[in-house]
Amino acid sequence: MKKISLIIAMLVVISTGFAQKRNVTSCWSFLKDGFYGDAKDAIDKATEHPDTKDWYKTWWYYGQTYQVLSTATKPKYQNLCDNCKVDAFNAYTKALVLNFEDEENRKLDLENENDIVKFLTLIANQETKYEDNQALMDIIGVRLPALSNGFVNEGVEHFQESEDFAKALECFEYAIGASTLSFKVDTQIYYFASLAAKKAENYAKAIEYNKALIRFKFGANEEEKTGIYYNLAMCYKETGDTTKMLETLQKGIDAYPEHSYNLIIETFNYYVNAGESEKAFEYISMAIEKNPNDPQFYVIKGTLLEDMNKKMEATKEYNKALDLDPNNFDANYSMGAFYYNSAADTLAWANENIPPTDFKAYDEVKLASNELFNLAVPYLEKCLELKDEDLNVLNTLKTIYYRIGEIEKHDAVKAKLDALVE
Repeated sequence: MKKISLIIAMLVVISTGFAQKRNVTSCWSFLKDGFYGDAKDAIDKATEHPDTKDWYKTWWYYGQTYQVLSTATKPKYQNLCDNCKVDAFNAYTKALVLNFEDEENRKLDLENENDIVKFLTLIANQETKYEDNQALMDIIGVRLPALSNGFVNEGVEHFQESEDFAKALECFEYAIGASTLSFKVDTQIYYFASLAAKKAENYAKAIEYNKALIRFKFGANEEEKTGIYYNLAMCYKETGDTTKMLETLQKGIDAYPEHSYNLIIETFNYYVNAGESEKAFEYISMAIEKNPNDPQFYVIKGTLLEDMNKKMEATKEYNKALDLDPNNFDANYSMGAFYYNSAADTLAWANENIPPTDFKAYDEVKLASNELFNLAVPYLEKCLELKDEDLNVLNTLKTIYYRIGEIEKHDAVKAKLDALVE
């Protein structure tokens, strides 16, 4: 009797185990026939029971079920899970680990970077043993690539339509995880992730992804490759690390000198704002080499030369700008200001160095000063033609007209100024 009781007890245990495994089998059957709700109910039970919760096949079918639900179009299936793709991804990673025959390998954590490397090494090793080779190949070769595409599509939707950049980044990171476990490096997803991270102001991750893109030499051409250096530099800028920002810009300039225009301009802007005129001059000269037909660059170069007290050299740059574009406001104003300041400096020198009783010497200097004022006039009048309500131009012309005795013009400009400031 004791033996019979023992046999009966064993049969009960075995039949219970088979009953739970039947939930996994039922899930597969329901999936095949399109009864996704029933498939979910069956596989959810299997994940909770001690006999099947650590079985690779449970999580293999769980992943398939939730992946199908993530793309379901029938309303009755669309709300059966909140994060279907994420649940599917986590299930597949669990199935992959539980599919190893070796107990130690079954302890791998695929959220850990080191364990991911170990996992990929094991998969690449032909000596590694699995419970089910078919399951392995199905997950790696079919399920994860499709899931990665699904995450990408969702990420693009969050990025473009809802502008939820943090959510977009999360989706792209899952896509990277899925493609990595399927032995694929999709650099386009890394690029999407870098943009989403930057938009989400997650600069640490944006830096990480842009550095990876540089290692991958991402970009269809050199112009796109320099864009990655630019994005990385701007992330460093946002974190306040101007040293690394400048290092990155310079590395991009060195790597792609023929397509480094935007990097040069950004470096120039930094040195201008930092008040380092000589370094700024170096980079604006480089910018002119890249684009010699931009008149504004010559104006900027001239301004820097004036900052370095090289005023005559500055006028040469202003004139180069005017040769390219006679209607360039800044070039005209800079030339007018140069002659105006020269005239004012001449008078100031006379007031300090010529005795009050030496009328002849003072008149000679005043005449020279007026000649300089007259040289300023056509440039400033051109400015007034281009911007007829510019207060700086009007005030400067009013002073010049008074100095050179053009009283009628002085009164007209004064009247216009009075009307503008009322």
